[in-house]
Amino acid sequence: MSTRSHRGAVVVVALAIGLTACGGSAGTKGTTTGTSKAATTSASAGASPTTAAPTSGVSNKQKYSVTRSTAGDATTDGRGRWTLVVDTITGGDPRVAGAFNNAVHASASGQLEPVKTSADPDGTWTFETQPQIYFGGASVSELISGIYVHVPSAHPSSYVSTVVIDSRSGKPVTLADLFIDQQAGLNRLSEQTKALLPGVSGVGPTPMPDEPGNAPTEANFANWIPTPDGLEIHFADYQFFHGTPTITVPWSALDGLLAPGMDALRT
Repeated sequence: MSTRSHRGAVVVVALAIGLTACGGSAGTKGTTTGTSKAATTSASAGASPTTAAPTSGVSNKQKYSVTRSTAGDATTDGRGRWTLVVDTITGGDPRVAGAFNNAVHASASGQLEPVKTSADPDGTWTFETQPQIYFGGASVSELISGIYVHVPSAHPSSYVSTVVIDSRSGKPVTLADLFIDQQAGLNRLSEQTKALLPGVSGVGPTPMPDEPGNAPTEANFANWIPTPDGLEIHFADYQFFHGTPTITVPWSALDGLLAPGMDALRT
């Protein structure tokens, strides 16, 4: 696939992955305590730099051990190679650990499969993921950043997907679960994106005009992380421009919209 056609595929694939891979993650990033604030001023492309996985974390008063695992392979002709890195957990509530581990493996594989099918047959390519695990008061979650590098294309393409598991029930949390009225919640996220993204990215006027990328649809906001600072939203490469910007919508902007029990994700 040419560089131009692959750009369009990146947006569609990244948004689809977000919808199928649980749609969020939560809490404390790269450490067992503290605040997750994932690059609210970042609009960079590519996978996150490799960070050391925490050795353990606590959620819903359950302690979990963290293991970083790596799996790699190549196409039969050797032109494509990939490395999938994920953080998995053991201990604590086995329902939570099982659901989380299954979801993060599916999320990483969900990024790889469309790359394998749409990779440009001319030249060579690599794909790799990097994870960031989060422990919140009521959730365990993971941000998975992927990067596709084709030689001789001009630049890499980025992928992003998130997983959030409710550590009280072992069930995934989606936007439909998060809000009392999903459409009302999406409308608020759309409004906040228009207000916040220009300041984060340095691109365009504030507030943003209506664009396909900020329309109040589930696909546009599928990759989100509840943190103590607010709802952290990760946008896909080419959803707005080349890069994967992040904004944090403050919890105060979502007052009155959260479903019963979802206030626990604030911590």
